[in-house]
Amino acid sequence: MTAKQRQAVEQYKAQTTHFDKKAVQAFLETLTYPVYHLDFETFQQAIPRWKGVKPFMQIPFQYSLHIEHADGRLEHREFLAEEGSDPREALVRRLCADIPADVTVLAYNMSFEKGVIRALAEEYEDLREHLLAIADNLRDLMTPFQQKYYVTPAMQGSYSIKYVLPALVPEMAQAYKALDGIHNGSEAMNAFATMDKMDDEKKEKMREALLKYCELDTLAMVRVLERLRRDAGSMN
Repeated sequence: MTAKQRQAVEQYKAQTTHFDKKAVQAFLETLTYPVYHLDFETFQQAIPRWKGVKPFMQIPFQYSLHIEHADGRLEHREFLAEEGSDPREALVRRLCADIPADVTVLAYNMSFEKGVIRALAEEYEDLREHLLAIADNLRDLMTPFQQKYYVTPAMQGSYSIKYVLPALVPEMAQAYKALDGIHNGSEAMNAFATMDKMDDEKKEKMREALLKYCELDTLAMVRVLERLRRDAGSMN
């Protein structure tokens, strides 16, 4: 094990919390208001149906965006493509309308969001500069947990947001289980891929479930960041 992994195991066995206040504060200083919390949902096709799509390529069809302002105001925007056609152009044009080129964009495991955005930049030349600016402005909320700046036994040795959220925000511990229809990314991917075969009633219900799931992903980020800021300001 690495030194950080060994430290995390020892803390878990001892049931103690580790909080590197200086490291967390340094991370928080990289974020400037307004903070745009971003999460994509994607699906794949083994046999591509549309031009510019490769086998098993991650095709974005949805995003949620929580915009956190310096005065505490929280704004939510979202996009969910129409099923049955290539969702990328409608999504990318809305994305560039929703996110300015010069703001802090926060993701959880940003390599995924950055990969999606860079792939879109290759496909849509007229939006390339704006998209690459968004990608360059991405920051990763996973960093304090992945780098073991903040480790608590309730995370069960994981830095997945599905473990970090209930550990840091206990009132949201059952948030994903309480959702109706969609509880994780795999379910979201499968739902959108088959939605064009559903009847209208089921389709409308599934669209509502997808929107609620993706919205929760970015709201979870907002609440985790709030806890980080609170603890960085109060813990010794």
